[in-house]
Amino acid sequence: MIKRVIDIVFGTVLGLMAIPLVLLMAVTSAVLFRAWPFFTQTRVGLNGRCFHIIKIRTLPKTAPSQAHKFAISEIPLPRFASLLRNTHLDELPQLWLVPLGAMSLVGPRPEMCFLHEQGDDGFGAMRTSVRPGCTGLWQVSKAASGLIWDTTEYDRFYVRFACLRLDAWILVRTLLIMTPFAGVISLSDIPRWALTKAARASLAPLPEVPTQPVDEPVVLDLREPFPQEPKLEGPRPAVIDLRTATDASSA
Repeated sequence: MIKRVIDIVFGTVLGLMAIPLVLLMAVTSAVLFRAWPFFTQTRVGLNGRCFHIIKIRTLPKTAPSQAHKFAISEIPLPRFASLLRNTHLDELPQLWLVPLGAMSLVGPRPEMCFLHEQGDDGFGAMRTSVRPGCTGLWQVSKAASGLIWDTTEYDRFYVRFACLRLDAWILVRTLLIMTPFAGVISLSDIPRWALTKAARASLAPLPEVPTQPVDEPVVLDLREPFPQEPKLEGPRPAVIDLRTATDASSA
């Protein structure tokens, strides 16, 4: 309930503040691509319901409307469009969907329908059990360079341990990523103050199990000669030839 109130209040304020920048980007996009500057796409939202997101056009009209990032990366783009995509400024219009209830400020990234259908059903149901976010833990992580389904631990962690402190930290990280002063993170980089007690316990390293000392085995070096028996001191003992003694007794 508190999260929803925060979404309505801050989503409305941020959405209004973003209008001048969105209009500037829209005019520039319209000039570059000679097309309507706003691009809509169907995504999967809360409880698996589909909705339309709004983005600033950063691709030519000939680009496929449903394609993952690796296919899009092969399309040559103007510098302005690349800048918008790298900083995610083309997604600013999504702030307008937050007060309407289609999205949250922080949450799992809304997935394209065809990728959602191809993915694991259990993971898909888990990540759509909450509202999708304009930003999220996966979005600020090093895994964001790939696909959501390749690194599921970020969305699983967020859905399980979401709290207002973690949301606040993710929002700050989102702003820092747009500057050269901060990079992407992993789960171990999340500060302890932003986590619940259960979340901290899940990230704690496992204690080392003490091992019993094992006696080192004796290894024989067969290259070394065996020690010889010591020689006896003094006169050698007499040796009796039994054959000679037998001949003498018979004679």
